[in-house]
Amino acid sequence: MAIDLDKIREMHEKLSSPGTGGSSDFTNNFVQLQEGTTVLRILPPKEEDQDFYAMTKIHRIPNAEGNIKNVHCRQVHGEQCPLCNLYYSLWKEPTKDETLARQIKGRDRYYLNALERETGDVKILSIGIILFKKIIAAMCDPDYGDITDLKDGHDFKIIKVMEGQWPKYDQSAPRPKPSEAGSGQETAAWMETLHDIYSLVKLEDYEEVKQLAEQLNPFATVERSADDNHRTSEDASDDDYMKRLQS
Repeated sequence: MAIDLDKIREMHEKLSSPGTGGSSDFTNNFVQLQEGTTVLRILPPKEEDQDFYAMTKIHRIPNAEGNIKNVHCRQVHGEQCPLCNLYYSLWKEPTKDETLARQIKGRDRYYLNALERETGDVKILSIGIILFKKIIAAMCDPDYGDITDLKDGHDFKIIKVMEGQWPKYDQSAPRPKPSEAGSGQETAAWMETLHDIYSLVKLEDYEEVKQLAEQLNPFATVERSADDNHRTSEDASDDDYMKRLQS
């Protein structure tokens, strides 16, 4: 099944420009990236008109019990997002709260189907923009091409190194030699067990999200006009901090 490499190159160019808890059964569907090396085969989509990934942005919202609630960002889907509005308000007086702002800022999140080589199971790979850029960059490199190809693709080695509290993935890369993902029978079985990664990107009710934002700071602005320019100098200075969180 062919991947649209022109579309992948567009994504790579875009990414290169400046710029939840659940049940144990559900959690077991995800790749658990441990420190060290995890070898995966990123799988193609079932249908040719689908992307091999699903993209969203997540706000991590703290509650009084110290737990975290993941909320999807509406701005990614072209809608007004009360949590994004709250984030920008928190950089300004009189509602300034840099700690909360950094905590709730939306983080890019990508979901992919991947074969976990150690277990032989098809799982959901949930990653931030740093690892996703590495995958996209590899697919735009003629030495690799479509690494999801079942016949001539490449396994991908994710190498996780902890530096203090922060994970780093600098050494992560595809295996140099192309290979078949598996036998015809195996690949057919894997493709039949692909997870519906697109269903993971779903928006919560707007009024509920608005109420959640207001509870975090009753004095901040959570609704704005569509033509407001949110970008601030504080937001720009926060980018390096967020790059670490997005991994």
